[in-house]
Amino acid sequence: MSIFRRNPVAAPSPAAGPAAGGAPAPALAGRRGTGTLIAAGTLVKGELSGSTDLLIEGEVEGAVVVEALVVVGAGGSVRGPLQGRLVQVAGRVTGKVTAAERLEVAASGSVEGDLAAPRVVIAEGAFFRGQIEMRSDSSEQPRRPAGAGAEAAAANEAGSE
Repeated sequence: MSIFRRNPVAAPSPAAGPAAGGAPAPALAGRRGTGTLIAAGTLVKGELSGSTDLLIEGEVEGAVVVEALVVVGAGGSVRGPLQGRLVQVAGRVTGKVTAAERLEVAASGSVEGDLAAPRVVIAEGAFFRGQIEMRSDSSEQPRRPAGAGAEAAAANEAGSE
């Protein structure tokens, strides 16, 4: 599978992406010249930020804040907070991972840190240690289970008597 193609690629489907146990779909494809690659054997120390897709096959020590797709390849590692619009982890991440739309951890992926995204997919066989916060797309407020509001209101009323 090549990283760059001529045909644009839509957002990866859950069946084809890391959740299915395969390598992350290289969604950098079809946008030649608009993505950034941290190649295997490369160590980057410091903050990475930008608005183009990012593929990490090497090592990053520091914060990664990207307004696009972030893929941590099977050989890649990030030590620090990681934030993107879509995040796919097939390698290793140590730190909080936040995605504005979707976060996927492949079977080969390892995450030690909290996850926050509206949609989270963790494949069978992946390693994860931390907490997950799933929030709606339009709000930073965490979702409550159905009926939780009524239970909380009843508890508050009982406590005020």
